[in-house]
Amino acid sequence: MSAYWYSDGENVLVNTAVAFLIYDCVEDAGFTVAPWGGAGKALQDYRYGQWSRSLAARNGAVPEIRVIPGVMDEQPERPPLSTRQQETEAKCTNSVGRAGLPELLDGLAGDASLQSQITRNAVVLTELDSEYLAYRKSWEECLAAKGIKLSEQGSWSLQSGGSKEDEIRVALLDLDCKDASGGARKPYDLLAEYQAAQMIDHQAELNALAEEKVGAVERAKQILRDHGVADARL
Repeated sequence: MSAYWYSDGENVLVNTAVAFLIYDCVEDAGFTVAPWGGAGKALQDYRYGQWSRSLAARNGAVPEIRVIPGVMDEQPERPPLSTRQQETEAKCTNSVGRAGLPELLDGLAGDASLQSQITRNAVVLTELDSEYLAYRKSWEECLAAKGIKLSEQGSWSLQSGGSKEDEIRVALLDLDCKDASGGARKPYDLLAEYQAAQMIDHQAELNALAEEKVGAVERAKQILRDHGVADARL
């Protein structure tokens, strides 16, 4: 389903484009805006916990893959704003909204989009799947034998001593147990199978969503160019 969501990098572009349009509105009202900027992060799909041994050895339980260069350089901290400017910025934020650039992100609260419905259905079906249940049972028994506890019942997060070294140790033992239970990607593969089965009946709609996403990213890039962002940053 990743073709129908923004990548982390695309999301940085789109959100920055929306921000520039809000800044235009605020400046048109007579205020100077100190825009935010700086780098973003690309994150793992962490629904079923860690699946990469190399990332576990580097990050432990932190689902960060890499840093995404910012479209703008990081700005200094903004000085306190007057009440009038705060009111203007709130008004501009509401009036600009998303500026026709959709929020295409997995996991947004209240999202009733087709891709969210497919994913939610796939999650439910995965968690009822006999292979999934056997996998999870084997994984939990393996963890218990190693003295590792879940953060809470039903979670894929694990307790650790709190230090980075111990988080890495626990993450690597987690992967040992996943490998012994059928592979670290097993639940993700099951989820993808249930997604794919539903996508067959909705492919025309999903194709339109993919085109919408591509169009939104291209429009965001043009907005950024219009505001002086060089192509090298896009």
